Amino acid sequence: MSKSESTSFVFANTKGDLGRIISQLKRTINVESITPVTGRFDLVIRLKTNEPTKALNTVEKIRSISGITTTQTAFSIESVTNAKNREESNEPPLAYALVKVKGKFRSVLQKLKTFPNLVEAHLVPGEFDVVASFNGFSQDELMESSVEKLNSINGITASETLISWTPSNRPL
Repeated sequence: MSKSESTSFVFANTKGDLGRIISQLKRTINVESITPVTGRFDLVIRLKTNEPTKALNTVEKIRSISGITTTQTAFSIESVTNAKNREESNEPPLAYALVKVKGKFRSVLQKLKTFPNLVEAHLVPGEFDVVASFNGFSQDELMESSVEKLNSINGITASETLISWTPSNRPL
């Protein structure tokens, strides 16, 4: 288990032209990746830093983008990674799991590390306790091998899955 690798996450809701919003986010310093997702959030934005001043300045810039309606920020305190999945993955994760834990957080992180599709899991303060990202060949494979098994881990009291998708440039 390692201390955080300088990562923070911003979960954002949007209104309007998602392509324009993503384009502006890509030009924001300290934004590492932007993943459109289904669920209660529209975007998962991974920052290159969890140093409070830099991260908060970046979050303020994100909040000033027209079309970003709400944000929730999670600063990584500690993390585990599946090095093989992390190295092989050039694509954004297929899913993020927002996990609530009661009890031993490190034990839950270690169990998550054994999941075959885990890319990384971060211990974060706030509404949820762990942010985990997963990859797979398909969403069905991902759901069967990892996401559906989350609640079987002793200590996990609730989880929410955000599935990634690719925005279309086609008009509706």
